[in-house]
Amino acid sequence: MPKHFTQPLSTLLAPEARTEYPRSFKSVFFLRAGTDIEKIRRMPRNATLLLDIEDSVSAEHKARQRSRIARLFRSGVFRGRHVLLRVNGPDNPDEMRADLARCLHPDLDGLMLAMVNSAADIEEIDRIVTRSEKTLGLEQGHLSFVPLIERPGAVLEASAIAAASPRNVALSFGHGDFCLEMNVEPCDEAVQVPRSMVLMAAKAHKLAAISSAFLDLDNLEGFERENQRMKSLGFDGCLALTPRQMHKALEVFSYTREEIEHSKRVIEAIEEQGSIARLDGKMIGPPMLKRALKIMADIQKGPREAA
Repeated sequence: MPKHFTQPLSTLLAPEARTEYPRSFKSVFFLRAGTDIEKIRRMPRNATLLLDIEDSVSAEHKARQRSRIARLFRSGVFRGRHVLLRVNGPDNPDEMRADLARCLHPDLDGLMLAMVNSAADIEEIDRIVTRSEKTLGLEQGHLSFVPLIERPGAVLEASAIAAASPRNVALSFGHGDFCLEMNVEPCDEAVQVPRSMVLMAAKAHKLAAISSAFLDLDNLEGFERENQRMKSLGFDGCLALTPRQMHKALEVFSYTREEIEHSKRVIEAIEEQGSIARLDGKMIGPPMLKRALKIMADIQKGPREAA
């Protein structure tokens, strides 16, 4: 590494160029509440586990699901892990309030907020959660939020939703309900614009961006191709529906050896040639340098990011 960059690389990034999330969202895995505890313990610790009381649970089974989730938390299996809970949304307020009353726990990192439509929805949930944290003896702000943007109205309000609470750490785009409300079959043409709007809102507010679930469960190659594309657009991770998807997402959204080596070469070229340089016949400059420095700083910060 050139001597000019012997100081910690992260300090060379201007504050506005840094994007530091409190945890990794490479792989957000929908975990069945009935999964064996020993199996949960063997799951990769850098995956975020997502428990669900919303879409995947029918109305008559929601109370039982809350009890199962509460039991899992009491078992201690989630201690020291990254765990989110998708709660019922403002469109189902009684169930949402029951979720928040029964399932919050010190080992829960945060909530995925389904079917939100406005900043006011986030603010109302924030008030409820703040009271619950006080009751549980948790530090205010212990629980983070991941708003799930899946309604046309929410897409139009994505920036306001992203800014609505300091608890927000990521935005996720949900294409299923979006296409339902638009009365279209799910396809890339239908979601390209709203997906980009959610992505830009997340990045504008320094939040992580999580892409939609890939529904073809047996097509792991398709899952990998789709999420390589999402990574290239700027998404930081994706929702995963099966253990195979969970492991593949961790691989896809990690920095590859090629990305790391290219970053080193960008830094070296600019150190040797100046702020505008030539690398492999292409012009590179400050934006490429900032990207390279961020990758190298991320590598230094924690567990190895290379696939």
